[in-house]
Amino acid sequence: MSQTKTNPCTTQTNPNKLILKTSSCDALSGNGTIGYELSLDSKKSLHIRITSNSGGGYFSNESIALTDIEGILFSQADTSRLTSTALQILFKGKSVNTPAFLMAALRNEGFVKPIGELKRYHQCIDAKSFKALIRKPQKLTISATTNP
Repeated sequence: MSQTKTNPCTTQTNPNKLILKTSSCDALSGNGTIGYELSLDSKKSLHIRITSNSGGGYFSNESIALTDIEGILFSQADTSRLTSTALQILFKGKSVNTPAFLMAALRNEGFVKPIGELKRYHQCIDAKSFKALIRKPQKLTISATTNP
């Protein structure tokens, strides 16, 4: 079950990024809920960051550009049968849990879709749709005011 809270203008821990959306989703394992946020950097590049995990386990909370994720996912030999292992390169020397948490968030946002009943295996949506999803938040009108 996904809960979504959209904040077009909010304070944040990283002043160089504007948080567009905070949300949560089930972990791929089904053992907990993953919190994440989508944000824009100063160049209007969309990023995703894991913010929480109710099921325990460490994770990296660094912000990752969706264009970097796109490059990794579409460089795989078979984009119709991906696992979170493909994303491990983004977190070298960091928690091994983070790629699976990121894959859960990507699935929740529609960047990848599960393959049938297989929890661990995903398929990339087509490249054109992926690019459209990356660009979509940039088209939002963002207010210049801040929350008190």
